[in-house]
Amino acid sequence: MTARKTTPTAAPQFARYAEKEATPTMQAYAEWLTRETGYAVDVKSVLLASWLRGEFQKSEDNQARITSAKTRKAEEAEARAARRAEREAKAAERAAKQAAREAERIAKAKAVLAAAGEKAA
Repeated sequence: MTARKTTPTAAPQFARYAEKEATPTMQAYAEWLTRETGYAVDVKSVLLASWLRGEFQKSEDNQARITSAKTRKAEEAEARAARRAEREAKAAERAAKQAAREAERIAKAKAVLAAAGEKAA
């Protein structure tokens, strides 16, 4: 993931959110998270995460990450399907060889029975 480059004179796009005070609800939410998880959360981080999640979801970086993940998953699925097809082809080949061996064994047994029948007659 690439970091957004900023110039020293330009404030980050969402800097105004970092300057805001937590609402009582956000403060209670941070306290609840700490109590329920046992992890001491930073109120400002909870505040920023809550307010800016939507902006993150639609950001170019996140959209690129989502697209990359979908592409990777599709490639992995194709690779799995190819491996499965290869395994199935090998299994079919083994089954065909086994069937041919069995047919040969049966043919030999019939020949032995036929020869024994002729000898007995």
